[in-house]
Amino acid sequence: MNSNVIMDVYNISETQENTMNKDKGVFMTAQEVNKEIEILKTVFDIVRLVDVSRTAPVNIGSDDCSYEAEHKCFAVWNKNRRCENCISAKVFARKNRMTKFEFVNDDIYQVIAKYVVIDGTPLVMEMVFKMTDKIFLGAYGSGPLIDKISKFNRELYEDPLTGARNRRYFEEQLKPLDKMVAIAMIDVDNFKQINDSYGHVAGDEALCTIVRTIFDHVRANDVVLRYGGDEFLLMFEEIPEKVFQQKLEDIRKEIAMADVPEYKEIRLSTSVGGVYGNCKVRDGVVEADKLLYQAKRQKNCVAYKRI
Repeated sequence: MNSNVIMDVYNISETQENTMNKDKGVFMTAQEVNKEIEILKTVFDIVRLVDVSRTAPVNIGSDDCSYEAEHKCFAVWNKNRRCENCISAKVFARKNRMTKFEFVNDDIYQVIAKYVVIDGTPLVMEMVFKMTDKIFLGAYGSGPLIDKISKFNRELYEDPLTGARNRRYFEEQLKPLDKMVAIAMIDVDNFKQINDSYGHVAGDEALCTIVRTIFDHVRANDVVLRYGGDEFLLMFEEIPEKVFQQKLEDIRKEIAMADVPEYKEIRLSTSVGGVYGNCKVRDGVVEADKLLYQAKRQKNCVAYKRI
């Protein structure tokens, strides 16, 4: 699948199961799932098990499961980072089934993902089928349809003001993950005073300035997310601890030196809470939030710990 453009459609079909049920096909043994995969491969082009937190395909043996660490699940789409609209992350969080379409150049793929528990290990089974019926595109053709889907994807998980990811992205794509190396919460000091003194337009410009500064210090696969009004969440999957610590200090210092366009008299400062160590995302966010409030007592500083 060679492509630089991949567009996703979500919620084409979604079951209403929001809690884990005991229907056949959800709970299976290693022997049962391997037999099912072999049968499904006669219909689908790709059938695989995925560990969402590791973004890795999983091989189920008779005694245990092994992770293809060198082969990330998104590599099949010629991507070098986690899919921003990951259907498997949604399925894992909701413990249900979902269907989407992916467009790779002019090729259309239907992807079905379902939550499964294999000998007590929760995973997602992905089934991919290349569609050859161009009637699906109707009168639009592939180009306009892909443009519409691209716009939908951008708006789904993007904060319209700052361009950072939005809270919905956190709830649907990140919160269910079991593994994250580094997490930081950033809060703007005295933001209410900026709004009260200069107006909400100035406040918006201040937030945009902060996000632009953060973007200058992160990689393409790092997450910058607007968590609340003037709170931002940063997440890193693979980063050395010392690099992470220095990055938080650099971001704090650069924000303090940044000029807000058309409001040069506004001086910004932020408080930062950062945690490092393999942890569940929801647990790491709670710990980072506690450290953030420690930092806010002093303001314009970083509170940090390893967990």
